[in-house]
Amino acid sequence: MNFDADIAAWPRWRDELRQYWSDDYPRFRHVAKVAIAATLAMGLCMRLELRGPGTAMVSCVVVMMFQQSGMVIARGFYRGLGMVCGSVAGLVLVSLFSQASWLFLFVLAAWIGLCVFGSSYFRNFQSYGFLLTGYATAITSLPTLSNPYGVFDNLVYTISEVVIGVACASLVSALILPRRVAPDLYAASRNNLGHLFAAIHTLLGAELPKDGFGTMLDLLRERANVQSLRVGAVFEDPSIRLQNHAFIKLDTSFVDTLASAHALHQAIAQASVEANSRTMRAANELIGSLLAIVPTGIAPGASPELQVDALSAPLAGFERSLKVRVDAALKELEDEPDCQRVFIEMTGAALHGFVGNLRELCRSFVEARRADQRPWRQSVLHLITHIDSTRATSNRAAAILNGMRAAAAVLSVGAMWLASGWVGGSSALVSVAIVSALFTLAPDPVVASWQMFCGCVAGAIVGFFIAFFVFPLFDSFALLAACMAFPIVVSSYLNTFPKTATLGLGFGVFFCYTINIANPVTYHPAEFLDTAFGLSLGIAAAAVAFSTIVPLAGDWISRQYLKQIRSLVTKSARDDDLEALSHRFESGMRGFIMRIASAPAGERVDQTRLVASAFAALEVGRAMIVIRQDTARVAARLPNDWRALEHEWLDAMADVFSAATPEARDRAMRATQQAKRALPHVDLDDTPADALIAKRMRRLMHFTELMLKDDMLPLWQTSAAANGASA
Repeated sequence: MNFDADIAAWPRWRDELRQYWSDDYPRFRHVAKVAIAATLAMGLCMRLELRGPGTAMVSCVVVMMFQQSGMVIARGFYRGLGMVCGSVAGLVLVSLFSQASWLFLFVLAAWIGLCVFGSSYFRNFQSYGFLLTGYATAITSLPTLSNPYGVFDNLVYTISEVVIGVACASLVSALILPRRVAPDLYAASRNNLGHLFAAIHTLLGAELPKDGFGTMLDLLRERANVQSLRVGAVFEDPSIRLQNHAFIKLDTSFVDTLASAHALHQAIAQASVEANSRTMRAANELIGSLLAIVPTGIAPGASPELQVDALSAPLAGFERSLKVRVDAALKELEDEPDCQRVFIEMTGAALHGFVGNLRELCRSFVEARRADQRPWRQSVLHLITHIDSTRATSNRAAAILNGMRAAAAVLSVGAMWLASGWVGGSSALVSVAIVSALFTLAPDPVVASWQMFCGCVAGAIVGFFIAFFVFPLFDSFALLAACMAFPIVVSSYLNTFPKTATLGLGFGVFFCYTINIANPVTYHPAEFLDTAFGLSLGIAAAAVAFSTIVPLAGDWISRQYLKQIRSLVTKSARDDDLEALSHRFESGMRGFIMRIASAPAGERVDQTRLVASAFAALEVGRAMIVIRQDTARVAARLPNDWRALEHEWLDAMADVFSAATPEARDRAMRATQQAKRALPHVDLDDTPADALIAKRMRRLMHFTELMLKDDMLPLWQTSAAANGASA
């Protein structure tokens, strides 16, 4: 019986082992590649008799945090670029302030704070380049502050070691069992579009969801991940470089589609409150005819681009028939008052905008996946100067706050170092510069600080054991490489899990720093412990700075984000450059929305409310710009007092977004109603195009009125809360 039970249990164990291997094989493969790259970089540095092979190993560990080869190459490129810029800055600082230690410290703290500000203000790998520039300055300048004549040699050695580490990591990642970014990029983009289709049915279904903005926020986070993968794919796949314009257009279309879905959702929600049952039934029929066309997702197995391409024709047919459908619905409700019929007009207008954006999204999705549509050749160097090179329309106040935290941490540790005369204090200053920059990119800086500290302590303990109990036992490079590879394997394996990634990074980086493989290897326990203590102290100081300097800044940062939203809308009302205004406003709001969706948890902002406010501001800002453009087209056919009414309306809208007080909101409501009452008297029926313009202006005015009347809109709720907090 027991023998039979063992035979029956064996297939189950075999299946479990097979499942475990299939899940963890990519991790084991990546871990082995990191160990190979790090030991190869160490060997090359020792062969070339460079001073710090550990610096090259650190570069391998940091650059290979990603498993995809394109992401490793991209990170390596910006690491090298940031290290060169930071090293040059360190050379300048030592040249100017080597004999004025306190002045050197203040300038260094200000420079690192400025780089951390840039790291927070920009996004993707440009952010990483700013991060490297900051702490590379500390790495280059601090060890040679007491010997200024050695700063140039230190610069050459440091850059050489970093270049070797980056080159080894990139070559090993790209040549040994490579994992490409492009398949992950296409899979993430396909899943994101499928989730959007499912969200459309959720947002526009018969039962409106209570957490619609949470769904939109999840979709935007997925899109931010797609953008990050695209930046890495540029470095490994020529087809991605050739189609980069299509991917950028796809990102733009996605945000526009989501914004128009939000506008349609708001129109339906408002109608469900104020419209009667007949009007709601007619509006639901219009929505239902669209939902019958849009699938609930992308079917697995079949070609995604064929499925999406097949959707374009039904959407185009629906768009062409939409006017007939709306007219038929209005005819059925001809005995209803205008206040009821206007809901059908608003639903039809919102549907028209949504379907147009959805068609554009489908077209961009298909274009981005068809490699035979290549308009020109582009090099990597050309692409990296254009991809995401603009600022992320981030919150300037939050970036300044991160810069202040980093500068304060550097100043505190540096002041203790100079005041105490601690010979090894430069290691603490280097450590605080590194981790202060890294914390700005962490999802939760407080948790990351503790994980980094624990990783540093664990790395120092393991390094001490290996350096003074294992190294003396052998004298060959093969044994040295094997001994160094094992801790790096552990570090890289922890890096593959999101919850322990920072712990693994801290363990690997500070293990390489503390053990300090050099030519020749030295046996100096006191120096080792001094360096380990300095590194730990630097991490602790950075953790305290990020935990105590405006630690609960969520409400304050949210108000700063709201100020930036209102500033963008206010400029759309008052900017005289109408030709470039639409593109500038929409691109700024799209970047802002993506920045909010990927905001780190440490900022403690209410992302759902802010994204909802940004969507509302995007639609209102668009309405203001379109009305201004339409006024310029048919100015001669509008009432004589229209210009005065328009200026009054624009000023009132600018005031309500700049101040967001109840009085400003009431004034904006009155100005909107006055302008809307003036438009029905316009007689442009003899020119169909002009008649459509006037009709569109009336719809946009009514849409603006609905936005102003909506007390549940997070823009007004958050504004009221902010005003109450300031009072």
